[in-house]
Amino acid sequence: MLQEEHLPHFLDSVPQQAIKPSESPVDRNSPPIYLSPLDRAIDRHPLTVAPETPIAQVLALMNPMRVSCQLSGSEKQKALPGQVKRSCVIVVEDDRPIGIFTERDIVKLTTAEDCAIGLTIGDVMTPSPITLKKSESQDIFTAMFTLRQHQIRHLPVVDENSRPIGIITREAIHEALQPVNLVTNLRCAADVMTQEVICAPKTASALDLAKLMVKHQVSYIVIVEEQIQHPQRAAATENYQIPIGIVTERDIVQFHALELNFSQISIAETMSAPLFCISPADSLFRAHQSMQRYGVRRLVVVGIQGELLGVVSQTSLPQVFNQSEMYGTIELLQQAVDDRAAQLQKTNQLLQQEILEKQRAQEALRQAHDDLKKQVEERTAQLLESNELLRRDIIKRQRVEEVLRTKQTCLKNQAQQLEETVRKLQQTQSQLVQTEKMSSLGQMIAGIAHEINNPVNFIYGNLSHTNHYIKELIKLLDLYQKHYPEPVSEIREAAAEMEIDFLVEDLAKMLSSMQVGTERIRQIVLSMRNFSRSDQSNVKPVDIHEGLDSTLLILQHRLKAQGRHPGIHIIKEYGDLPRVECCGSQINQVFMNILGNAIDALDEEIYNGEWAKRNGENPPPSIPSSPLTIPAITIRTKVVGDSVTIRISDNGRGIPDDIRSQLFDPFFTTKPVGKGTGLGLSISYHLVVEKHRGRLECVSEAGLGTEFAIEIPIVSSC
Repeated sequence: MLQEEHLPHFLDSVPQQAIKPSESPVDRNSPPIYLSPLDRAIDRHPLTVAPETPIAQVLALMNPMRVSCQLSGSEKQKALPGQVKRSCVIVVEDDRPIGIFTERDIVKLTTAEDCAIGLTIGDVMTPSPITLKKSESQDIFTAMFTLRQHQIRHLPVVDENSRPIGIITREAIHEALQPVNLVTNLRCAADVMTQEVICAPKTASALDLAKLMVKHQVSYIVIVEEQIQHPQRAAATENYQIPIGIVTERDIVQFHALELNFSQISIAETMSAPLFCISPADSLFRAHQSMQRYGVRRLVVVGIQGELLGVVSQTSLPQVFNQSEMYGTIELLQQAVDDRAAQLQKTNQLLQQEILEKQRAQEALRQAHDDLKKQVEERTAQLLESNELLRRDIIKRQRVEEVLRTKQTCLKNQAQQLEETVRKLQQTQSQLVQTEKMSSLGQMIAGIAHEINNPVNFIYGNLSHTNHYIKELIKLLDLYQKHYPEPVSEIREAAAEMEIDFLVEDLAKMLSSMQVGTERIRQIVLSMRNFSRSDQSNVKPVDIHEGLDSTLLILQHRLKAQGRHPGIHIIKEYGDLPRVECCGSQINQVFMNILGNAIDALDEEIYNGEWAKRNGENPPPSIPSSPLTIPAITIRTKVVGDSVTIRISDNGRGIPDDIRSQLFDPFFTTKPVGKGTGLGLSISYHLVVEKHRGRLECVSEAGLGTEFAIEIPIVSSC
């Protein structure tokens, strides 16, 4: 039987017609035609262990798998991230390789009667392994020859001091020689496939397969269906086998790592299936591509009926890289090059004759050219004179056009400046009008607050005295009742009619409610005074939360529920803000504009019935109202770096993109005539961005509400 490791020597597969009897396949005086560096095939991170390492630990290193309760063909074990399966380990002592242990040795241990798992690697390794000393004169073909000569699959590479630097495998050589696709496309799978394949039925155990591998010294067993008589060969004695799976040495190593009973493992459940097959006529390059695509080392060659014909493995492919066979191919290519060179020489002679004829023709053309040159010079002189006249005319036209262009540019710049000036005048006029309105409103509110504050302070100041006097009278009444428990009948009747006990108790409550009411009036007056600050043009530390609360208090009448109009819920998420250096009245004006617009948007949606459609006309009374189901305005404040951010958002239907892009333009409004001037947000943008060097942005999406973000520096730069 042809073993997987047994490969012919370099000169065995060279076609006889490619080498002449008098010629040597290799000219030793000439440099190598194909020299592949050895570094490309060296794995510089081999698995090394000491001789006293237990076999069980070595198996775990060679096959780092996760342990699974089930082992089936559909649930293969997978390596953990970063772990790589190794087909061998190098046993090192004193930094020198003294032995090697491969997957084939694991299969041999499986067939032993006594389990050797308890031994060390030094007891079962192959001592004194074949090594290759790395030098500049060594190449891939040297490594390939060594592997074939000793019929091994792993070749440790050592340096000048015999210290291991890596390992070479046949798979690595195959990867290094991938560029030689010329030969692989000319050869087919039938040329290199192993025809004598060791097979076993799917009823065999893992122990039976391990014994077959040891007996025949192979690295895999093909699992086949029961032999079936070919329908067209009923009279013949030949049978054919259908391959259904494959078991390799690496599978045996995995069974060892999982500590399974080899005699009880079902091959039908653990074999690698389905198989990756090719036909005998497929090229070796296609076989190589299939191995790379599917990540396998072997392909099964099948016939038309699916019968097993042989196996092509990665170790079979390097045969096509035989140097002598490549030399034969190169000789054929050289012959083709010589034939082509002879044809080119004949063509060259014909071209030389054509060149002589062309030279004669060129001489005649030169004479005609001289005659033509004289005529051209005369005509050129005339054209130059005309061209000079045209050039002067063009220069004059260019100067005139340049003057016109300059004047046009000046006029255009003046028109733009005039337009910008008119726009700024309109904006300034609007801002002055609005500022005058706010100033008048502030003065009016300040006057009203002052007028209300005087009688309120009078009432608030006398309430404490009134409370004291009433307590004294009640104390006197208690003394009368104590010392004169039996008053005259007229006093008893008057006391019963007055309900003196209820009067005493209710009087204290009345005084308390009057005190609360006057305190509420004082707070309203204080908020009105804060909103209409007289020092509106001065920059001073301002409490932002106080300005927000004052603005909300003035707008309180628009936030309350009225009839079927639901109230607007205010959600405050205030952060810990320091005092901000700004113009308080101007910032309050910004708050008033943005909060007023938010209330207008929610009122319009409520008036049009959109809110009822969105949340239902009559929500169940058992479900309490929340900011998500009723109209709401949320105010959030926080410190961001050297600035404070105030975000005012509503849960209305949002602003479309085409409208949002024009929000801060002067005189732009979506409200009916008489309801809005289109200056509120424009003035707010001017006050925040230009006056306070801050930012004012609007974020809105249709159906998800609108949010205005105000950012003001904590320390003023005005």
